[in-house]
Amino acid sequence: MFPRRSMFRGYMKLITLYVLKDQPKHVYGLIKSLEDLIGVRPSTGVIYPILKSSIRDGLVSVETLSTESKETKVYKLSEEGLKYLELHESDLKKALKLAESFKKFRLAGCDKLLDLVKEIILNAGRLNDAELLELRKAITEFEARVLEILVTSRGVSE
Repeated sequence: MFPRRSMFRGYMKLITLYVLKDQPKHVYGLIKSLEDLIGVRPSTGVIYPILKSSIRDGLVSVETLSTESKETKVYKLSEEGLKYLELHESDLKKALKLAESFKKFRLAGCDKLLDLVKEIILNAGRLNDAELLELRKAITEFEARVLEILVTSRGVSE
């Protein structure tokens, strides 16, 4: 079953804390590590709210490193954050499993399906009955082939 949006946010928080577990990171290093893990680059609009709430909750600490030219904030998982990960180990495993599936989804080019669905929705209204029938046939054949691949790999979810 695909997670609800609120569950996704919780999973993203867990994965972010998980990435900080082994080594402190600045925000762009964190984003790169998350991209490597999930296959898509999360925006700062996703990451900063997670960091802000995690700092507020005592799960992450932040240190500002200064050089002559700039200041860099480095984020580190706190002891409380480590306990939080241990307490939510089951959800973390689910989150990491979903992240791996999402990464493979993108590697297989399946994200193009989302664009295709959008195109179908935008153009379905102008199709005549014969074209709709042809579209239905193509989708049915595609679905059968995809399910065949998934069943062969024992990957069909129940």
